[in-house]
Amino acid sequence: MRKLLIFAVLISFLISQVSSDEEYDNKSNAKSNNKCYEIARSLYQKPFGEILSIPFIWLGKLTDNEKNKIDSSNQQKLQDSDQRKKLSLTNWSQLSLNYFTSNAKHDIDMVTGASKDVYKIDTQGKFGLKYQHEFTGKISEKFSYDIKEDIFYSEKSHERRNSFFTNDLQLRLYYQHESTYLKLQFNNRYYNSNETFFLNLPGVTYDTQQQLISGATLHLKQDFRKLNLNVYANLRNLEYDYLVPDDDEYEAYNASDNDFYTTAKLSFKITDHLNIFSTAYHKNDLNESNLFDHMNLGGGFEYNNKISLFSSIKAKVQYYNIVSDNINNEQDQNLVTQLRYTKRFRNGLSGFISYINRSCYDNETAQVYRVSNMLRVHTMYSYSIEHINNSYLLAGIKYNPENDGTLGFIEQNQYLLKNIYSTANIKYSLDLFTSYSLKFEYFLNPLQSFWIKDEYTDFYNIHKQNLLYIGSTLIF
Repeated sequence: MRKLLIFAVLISFLISQVSSDEEYDNKSNAKSNNKCYEIARSLYQKPFGEILSIPFIWLGKLTDNEKNKIDSSNQQKLQDSDQRKKLSLTNWSQLSLNYFTSNAKHDIDMVTGASKDVYKIDTQGKFGLKYQHEFTGKISEKFSYDIKEDIFYSEKSHERRNSFFTNDLQLRLYYQHESTYLKLQFNNRYYNSNETFFLNLPGVTYDTQQQLISGATLHLKQDFRKLNLNVYANLRNLEYDYLVPDDDEYEAYNASDNDFYTTAKLSFKITDHLNIFSTAYHKNDLNESNLFDHMNLGGGFEYNNKISLFSSIKAKVQYYNIVSDNINNEQDQNLVTQLRYTKRFRNGLSGFISYINRSCYDNETAQVYRVSNMLRVHTMYSYSIEHINNSYLLAGIKYNPENDGTLGFIEQNQYLLKNIYSTANIKYSLDLFTSYSLKFEYFLNPLQSFWIKDEYTDFYNIHKQNLLYIGSTLIF
């Protein structure tokens, strides 16, 4: 019955609305030779200047009668569009049906958690349903907002989630005027407590079962000519149940606790490309003994130079000192070095290379120890942009041996025929996993599409899993 219900919901949704690509925001770059007629949306404007170009709908060569019909039928749409532009309203929604299989013997082997009857549930052939929605708009020229919701339900707790059902709701309010930027964010994540696995949280004595996570975030940026202030603060409340041994049984109790994180950065502009800065960071973590509480104090410099229209370079060197009684002395003094070079060529080829080094200094031995190195190289070749969506070849590698984070990937998005595209992706991690995915998507127009995707992952010496997605997305 549950599976039939999921299929019914999906079918009704697909009949009522169709949609565009979930990754449309950074991979679409189509052209049109028709300069006279309808634009699906010439600009999709995110709050505070992040602008994404949305391509023209290609209507072909139209007769005068056909053009007149389009003008007449679109008159009301243009009036509605003008009203919507004043408020900059945008809706993005996506619904997908997931089918999950794995060779793990029990759900407990999946690491992702499950219900109290975990050992009675097999891992073969489980359905899931995911709905995502984002609504953005403007209250005035200075105030804007966006609302995001992510609802996830599954017969089995896969996709690295700790519950069979979660509902994640976020509300963001923005204010921007001249040199002032302010963001307030409120979020609420609900778990189905009866089917959520007990976890061992750092700093908490007993195993905990998450019930509800609520949070508030403040982000302020203020420019004073050459001086810039950047403040970020996050307060999070966690409601949970925990079990206490009582003879041969366990007694369940309910509790709540708070996390608080805040950081401040003050920078001064020396030249057009060079800044110096100082930072302060405080962490009050979720634990009774204040085991993970600490403070960072430091500073450094930043260099940012857009050499030309086709290349840029960024560099950053930062020193900070950790103030804590619970962290090893050799990790008190830290140095982070970052370097990134970006290059774009005229033939559709672009890419970047970045390097990050983290080191620490030991006062007692007067030696510098390497904490981690990370090297990233990405390159992208775009071609065949005469269709609704772009075709491209993307490849990259991340080298991070200290954290077992070495990873390589290659992805291709290819126009096939009649607005049908295929996207193939391979990810290879030397120490963790290998995954393959293949996606076929049919666009009715730049904002409307159906898609089907299969993703297979092999976690070395642990288990293998396969996820099949059937979905649709809508932007309007």
